[in-house]
Amino acid sequence: MIVFLLHAFFSTAIAFVLSAIVGSLQPWIAAVSLILGFLMARRRARKLRVVFPDLSFFRTSGGEAGVLETLLSIVVIYVCVRHFGWMLYSVDSKWLTLHANNFGDLPLHISYIRDLANRSEFPPMNPSFAKEILRYPFGPDLYNALYEILGVPLESHLFLVGIACSVASVTVLRWFGGWWALGAFFFSGGLIGWSALSGTPLASADLTQGVDWKNLFLSVFITQRGVLFALPASLLLIESTRRHFASAGARAIGGQKLSKNAMVTLGLVWGFLPLFHVHAFVITSLMMAGLAMAQASRENGNSAIKNLKSLLLSRMAIVAYLPATLFVLRSSDGLKKSSIVHIDPWWLGDVSNAGLYLLTNFGPWLLLPIALVTAILKSSRLEAERRRQLLLEFALYAGLWVFFYNVMIAPWSWDNIKVLIFPYLGFARLAYVVLDPLLPQGTKSITALALFFSGFLAVELSLAPPVQRGQVIYMAADLASMRGALSEVPQDSVFAAAPTHDHVLTYFGRLRAFGYEGHLWSHGVSYQNEKALLDLLMRGQGDAKAVAHRLGVTHILWGPAETLLYKTEPNFPATFKNVSRVTGYSIYEVPR
Repeated sequence: MIVFLLHAFFSTAIAFVLSAIVGSLQPWIAAVSLILGFLMARRRARKLRVVFPDLSFFRTSGGEAGVLETLLSIVVIYVCVRHFGWMLYSVDSKWLTLHANNFGDLPLHISYIRDLANRSEFPPMNPSFAKEILRYPFGPDLYNALYEILGVPLESHLFLVGIACSVASVTVLRWFGGWWALGAFFFSGGLIGWSALSGTPLASADLTQGVDWKNLFLSVFITQRGVLFALPASLLLIESTRRHFASAGARAIGGQKLSKNAMVTLGLVWGFLPLFHVHAFVITSLMMAGLAMAQASRENGNSAIKNLKSLLLSRMAIVAYLPATLFVLRSSDGLKKSSIVHIDPWWLGDVSNAGLYLLTNFGPWLLLPIALVTAILKSSRLEAERRRQLLLEFALYAGLWVFFYNVMIAPWSWDNIKVLIFPYLGFARLAYVVLDPLLPQGTKSITALALFFSGFLAVELSLAPPVQRGQVIYMAADLASMRGALSEVPQDSVFAAAPTHDHVLTYFGRLRAFGYEGHLWSHGVSYQNEKALLDLLMRGQGDAKAVAHRLGVTHILWGPAETLLYKTEPNFPATFKNVSRVTGYSIYEVPR
């Protein structure tokens, strides 16, 4: 499935460039991008496999570790099929999603996908804040939009892309850190699930709400579409870099020198990673640099600084520099949004209650760093040079964890979990390398049970029958009415409407002057002025035409969501023509 991962990056990159040149995403651009992306991905994946023959979904370790990898992989693929198969589904004239965590973000991504596919403007404006171009890393949504514009049903391409990313993630996680990394991501969980052993009744909400370090699969993988692509791509870059520089050691273990073709392939992934996930790009780049330095070999005369220079001047970095710089500057508005970086000591916890907080959130995983350091220092199987490199690698993960546990790179501190994932998985990789060979036969399964029990419960409880568990996002009747009301309204119109996260306009990818406040705040958008203007307009206060022009709207929507929020429909001036033909939905055209 590395072919798919490369295909997603190459097709999206081609589509971005062609759409920027033409001025919009067109069906022919989507077709050309998908075809060229596949041809490039297939060719480069073959060359990458020459360097990394063990990078395969069907390649597992031997013995008990291999059995665990196989069993965990089967369970993971099954739960991914359940969640992505019911990412968006219809029951009793309602459109639902299986898990509550999708309730907030799925409408946002649907609006991005539909806006990219339907509107004749590129780069796109922000569908939730039409005064500003879309700075959110929309690579994942652009990739889905390629299928959307070619007529693939929305629920179908959401499912297919989700499953393909799941298989790619399972492949790269096992390659990176065996069953330890696979379980650490998909079945992460603290102590809360262990209350089941005391006979305490459990509901899924008990396992997804009482902790900050939530199950990663449920909290970020099925909801944060950027993570779908960034997780396997980042780990591919990190482990490739580590193996490349490890190959320079006189007694290298697991070192594989990258070919020129592999360097170019990975450089393209590295360069376009910020289009998919900026947080992942930052931590991936730091870990690549740190691992290159940690693999310095005294026996070979390679210093840490020499290795760092080698990485920064490598073909991989040279290929990545231009696109990475452009996309980072684009997402940060020329670094103007750097002010979102702030210090939040102890992440979301309370230092005065640190012990209980850590135990509740991480449970038995707290013992892992201690076990790792002890094993590295005491193991008689390690030569001095190898021990030094492993300690440096451990220090890298620990240092990055502590740093990003206190320094936030997003307005919402919880979002730093998307950065903390990677040093956390680094510890799992070290466990696979250092601890796994030391565990006696039969104890690996017991260890897996202890580490993954709580997370497994959280995932298992999320698989209740869709009819029972589904969260309603849209009502089919509302969609049908809105489709009719919008029939005479141009696609590039900007609406004043209720700023709810699941507004029916999101389903059609329509622009709003001011959308859901939670999304705008977490994306670092400054919106207070627009929020105040929308409130004035929708409550009928002030000169409606002047307020509408200041807000930048072309149309005012009044439907059930607006009635629920603002109660009474204002008496807009007679010059505001109602262009809707559907009862219960008024769309007023703002005169110029």
